[in-house]
Amino acid sequence: MPKFVHVEIPAVDLRRAKAFYGKLFGWSFRDFDRDYTLILDGGETIGGIYRVRRAIPRPDRRRPQTRAYVAVEDIDTTLKAIRRARGTIVEEKQEVPGMGWWAGFADPQGAVLYLWQRMPQRDEAGRPATAMNLEEEGREVSREAQLVKG
Repeated sequence: MPKFVHVEIPAVDLRRAKAFYGKLFGWSFRDFDRDYTLILDGGETIGGIYRVRRAIPRPDRRRPQTRAYVAVEDIDTTLKAIRRARGTIVEEKQEVPGMGWWAGFADPQGAVLYLWQRMPQRDEAGRPATAMNLEEEGREVSREAQLVKG
């Protein structure tokens, strides 16, 4: 069953946004690049804050939106299903190098959500990751690899 796995918050000033959310919720942050910072809760990545280039308009006007991501096993198949169900692709599939792929869509009533497909982990030999071969290499084991012990 697909689940929500990530949320992204728009901000004009990342430093101010980190100060606000850090104080409010006790989150910590790790800068990904100059326009994006990861949100951490107890060391686990739970989302990000992305830089918008212009001031965010008042609430009565269209403005950058908080993005909610749903994890899917196959983003291409899911995008085809969205089109068949009369949804609209608002942002085509894009790769986050070394991490996975994302895309945005609107349902038939206009609500926008985002998809996330994690890139499969590979061991140093390029084989699909399993908990066993990653542990042998002394590498951190993801939840996905733990399920594929063997």
